[in-house]
Amino acid sequence: MTVRTARRGATSATSQAVVMRELPASPDGTGSDAGGERDVPDSLAPAVTRAAAILDELAATPTLAVGTSELARRLGLPKSSIANICAALLEAGLLRRSGAGFALGRRLAELGGVYLSGIDPVQEFYLACDELQEVLGETVQLGVLDGNEVTYIARHDGRQPIRLTSEIGRRLPASCTAMGKAGLAMLSSDEFARRYAGVRWLPSMTARSHRTVEALRADLDQVRQRGYAVDDEETAEGVVCFGVAFRGRRSGEGPYAVSATLLAVTAEERREAVVGDLRRLALMLSDPLRRTATARSA
Repeated sequence: MTVRTARRGATSATSQAVVMRELPASPDGTGSDAGGERDVPDSLAPAVTRAAAILDELAATPTLAVGTSELARRLGLPKSSIANICAALLEAGLLRRSGAGFALGRRLAELGGVYLSGIDPVQEFYLACDELQEVLGETVQLGVLDGNEVTYIARHDGRQPIRLTSEIGRRLPASCTAMGKAGLAMLSSDEFARRYAGVRWLPSMTARSHRTVEALRADLDQVRQRGYAVDDEETAEGVVCFGVAFRGRRSGEGPYAVSATLLAVTAEERREAVVGDLRRLALMLSDPLRRTATARSA
């Protein structure tokens, strides 16, 4: 589901709630100002509810300006009420004029930036894991690439009886972990060369771990081609991990990555479904607004 689709669903739900609380629109589609309006007992602030509906409606078509008559028709609200609320939103910078209509204002971007800066990625990780069915039963981890190692910062425990070597706070070689290799694949060739300059032998955790930088480099080429990394019993025998990386929201941090840990005997049959959820999880964590929009449309 794309962001636009999610917002469209959220908009429809908000609009429907508003329409149900109003008198039917007038025949000309602009809303009836005559006869008064019904009370809105389930809203503590009806004007705020309507303002949110207007913002949602404009967000559904961000490249198009919409006038008050059209907003009144879409939301089933009186045109005078729409005009008053739009004027207040315009004064607050939440809307801007565009031709004969309105569009979202720059102030929303400022507020969104403040919201994103205060989000705890660990909390978002746990919330997002609970919304994804395929990874819900698996052990899923969140980590960050730090030099040539990956630091594990959160873990959602699944139902599989897997003994993990990656406790929260532990650092493991990036060259033999799914999260580490996913993060390394996001680096530029120059940055990768700088980090592994002078390294002759890579740390080994099992017989399957990469031993040379050349072998690691070849693996990273495959990671970029398929879009995810694989730890094929390179950290622990009998265990396979899939990893997907994403960039941090602040300059200079990350890359971050998420991974799912599976028993080797079931990994291949679960690969496609689990990797699909890991990709969705990475998108949610790189853009928390995506998770919010998805949750609202559910």
